Amino acid sequence: FATEQQEEVAKMLIAYMKKNGGEIGKTEMGVFANRLHEGEVIKEKGKSPLDKEAVFSYNKRQFYDRILTPMRGMGLIDYDLYKKTYRISDKFNKMMIKIGLMWLREMEKK
Repeated sequence: FATEQQEEVAKMLIAYMKKNGGEIGKTEMGVFANRLHEGEVIKEKGKSPLDKEAVFSYNKRQFYDRILTPMRGMGLIDYDLYKKTYRISDKFNKMMIKIGLMWLREMEKK
């Protein structure tokens, strides 16, 4: 992601999806995006118990364009057209393994 804020939003989305069994519906994704847009999402600052929580806000349209769409494109999140649900996917891992194996084969060639 281009900015730290985008990275934080992506982490928050994955954490939200994990809390909901790794899968959320289209409506729940919209609710998450709206809560981000309205600044209702609270983000913890740091790992220390002394650090305070902060209100976090992110534009709804940019969330879909710069966070969700790239995550779907990379294979981190899948969208099921029939069930209309988003789920955490392992396609990214599989693609990275495949690329790694292709690179090892290329290195072995003379």
